[in-house]
Amino acid sequence: MTDPSKAREVARQAMAFYLPLTNYRNNWLRLGFSDVDLAGGGSERFLDAMVAWGNEAAIRQRIAVHLEAGASHVCIQPLNPDGQPLPDFNALTVLAG
Repeated sequence: MTDPSKAREVARQAMAFYLPLTNYRNNWLRLGFSDVDLAGGGSERFLDAMVAWGNEAAIRQRIAVHLEAGASHVCIQPLNPDGQPLPDFNALTVLAG
């Protein structure tokens, strides 16, 4: 998904589950996000940091950043662009190749 507004809308829907959870909020605050970043479904800065979006190259680059920082694996939760609870199987197919 390359449309920033749509990508952030889908990200906001997905993050709605995690934003009220104290353990997640405390961790994000420790990581440098503010209460303002976490309010109202999340700021653009917060959403863009939590959910990779864009074309295949952009998403692969976000994954590479984690690996370059020392991650031994990166968990991918492909959000459905339609906002459905099912994963985006197209994204999994593309990224698996």
